[in-house]
Amino acid sequence: MTDVVLDALSARDIDAFVRCYAENATIETGDGETLAFGHDAIRRRYEVMFAEFPAITVRKINSFTVGSYVVQEEEAAGREPEPERHVAIYRIELGLIVHERLLRA
Repeated sequence: MTDVVLDALSARDIDAFVRCYAENATIETGDGETLAFGHDAIRRRYEVMFAEFPAITVRKINSFTVGSYVVQEEEAAGREPEPERHVAIYRIELGLIVHERLLRA
């Protein structure tokens, strides 16, 4: 599942990207600040990012699974002068992401 979301994000395929998330999915910062809730908000947030950073790509560095959680170290390029490394924690239910927490330095 997380490979699918990263492929869709790197291809800037907003429809494929949003389909990876449950209708009521939440994306949060590491501090618990809500970045997007639900398909409409996720779509708006990432459409803006795709337009602003047309060369963005994200790749998985390391990943492991604990129950319904996938903990993944990722590297995003095309947004900053240097690639940004972060950790994403995805909770998966019925094959969809229901919650994502992004931990950035």
